[in-house]
Amino acid sequence: MTARQRAEATKTKPAKETPGVTVSWRGTTYTLPTADDFPLDALEAEENGKTLTALRLILGDEQYATWRADARTAGDAEEFSTHIMRELGAGNR
Repeated sequence: MTARQRAEATKTKPAKETPGVTVSWRGTTYTLPTADDFPLDALEAEENGKTLTALRLILGDEQYATWRADARTAGDAEEFSTHIMRELGAGNR
């Protein structure tokens, strides 16, 4: 149960929102939501095999455009995905 869900269930104020996770890749810093705050649309896209759509939804349009300027191949996408999953923690791999 996330802190937000716990607060809703107990009708208390939620704990301070986490600002997200900062990840650097190829000299650019990206800010990602924590795994608990990933948009459900991104999770559904991932389940449907639409990895780049999921990534765009997680990063947001501006950060995705920045990432796409550096990512040119499927290998780049795999490397970035592996890198961000490592930063998010073992429970999200």
